Amino acid sequence: MLRYKTGMKRPFVICIFALMTLVVFAQQASVKEANVLYAQKNYTAAVQQYEMVLQSQGSSAELYYNLGNAYYRSGDIAKAILNYNRALLLKPNYDDAEFNLEIAQKKVVDNVDVTSVFFLKQWVNNLGDIMSSNGWAVFSVILFMLALTAFLVFIFGRYRSLRKTTFNVAIASFVIALISVGYAVKQSNKVVNSTDGIIMVGSVTAKDSPALNGKDMFVMHAGTKVTIKNSVSGWTEVELPDGNAGFIPATSIEKI
Repeated sequence: MLRYKTGMKRPFVICIFALMTLVVFAQQASVKEANVLYAQKNYTAAVQQYEMVLQSQGSSAELYYNLGNAYYRSGDIAKAILNYNRALLLKPNYDDAEFNLEIAQKKVVDNVDVTSVFFLKQWVNNLGDIMSSNGWAVFSVILFMLALTAFLVFIFGRYRSLRKTTFNVAIASFVIALISVGYAVKQSNKVVNSTDGIIMVGSVTAKDSPALNGKDMFVMHAGTKVTIKNSVSGWTEVELPDGNAGFIPATSIEKI
């Protein structure tokens, strides 16, 4: 029988752990450096550092929020609004990002009237924004476990009153868990398949067709939030909250 030297695995595991630790420390140092630059009011350098961290470390609501603050302080309102929205996309209940977004939006030239939404649909959407997709997923797992526990008590319980109560708890927990799964999927799709965008140029004229000689429809300014409907040969079809739609050059908008 062949023998393996299991002791050789230990140095390898230690090296991997040490490497991962160094990476984490390097990432934390990069974020700390960006925070220091921001505190020193060197906002342009802070923007560059936060952008570099996003490229190397990956996205997070906190990084987008800090980047939005740096862009706001540097005077780039459109970029600030873009990153505040990205932070809220990952963390819908991010109060600080929502507060700063409202401040930044006051500097946007366009004041678009929002089409009213049926109150029940609005309530359902607001409920979904209480947590992120991960939050809803964890909540659904907890409820499924509660439903299973209650069902087992119902099956093996000796007292009739207890069995009746646990049966109701099991049914209610299971139904709410299914709803939570639905919200988890919905929130995940919002992140992966986001259809919202921010106008990034000073001003842009929407056309009735994807062509320079198309009829002028309306003008939008930097920081305006729109819904992306379609993309055609370097043009993007967008829709304002008031229902007005048109085509703009794809380079004038950035997807959230």
